[in-house]
Amino acid sequence: MHWLLASGLLLAATAGCTKAEFVPDISLPEARPIIDATAEFHDMYPAPALISGKESFGLTGPDAKQVPPRELAHQVRDELMDAFDQAGVFSKITPFDRNPDLILTGRINSLYEHYRPRMWTRVPLPYAGKIAADILNWKTHATNGEADLTLFLLTRDGKLIGTYRGSSTFDENFNPTGEFGPGERLNRALTEAVHQIQEKMLRDARLRTVAAR
Repeated sequence: MHWLLASGLLLAATAGCTKAEFVPDISLPEARPIIDATAEFHDMYPAPALISGKESFGLTGPDAKQVPPRELAHQVRDELMDAFDQAGVFSKITPFDRNPDLILTGRINSLYEHYRPRMWTRVPLPYAGKIAADILNWKTHATNGEADLTLFLLTRDGKLIGTYRGSSTFDENFNPTGEFGPGERLNRALTEAVHQIQEKMLRDARLRTVAAR
């Protein structure tokens, strides 16, 4: 009976475990002034190295859930479009319009976070990691990553108006309980990169000239 009880507890613990997952989340400040134009937002295309797996894409770590590259790129596109819509960057932004003023598309150059336990936490001492995290408040994990995107704005007939790039990196130590969890720092970097792009667009006088036509 003891082994049955132990097996049941093990299965319950396993069932309760959840993998860390990166879900794109972007929050932008309200745009001022608004670009008075209807923008049709096409896809965000991952760089070839992200598609092939040569470079990391998304969240990687001991318990990270892997998302297929094209699915993650689609999630980024949808979140970016929603963020631009909420911030009011354009008077209208949509995946389809019969007569758009501008076409918006882009490339994901880099988007990853790699988190892992720090080397000293692997020392085989009973409760060493818990003591370090809970009592001594030492940072038991390390994480680093980058968000780097390029957006392209074109006229409705495909002529390039402007190229706008934003990037942000991080390299930190942290405790997985409390603070920011895996994936949250990547969203912070993604938001910063997109905010840079937003600012560059709002300062680009060419967009107002095209939108006024």
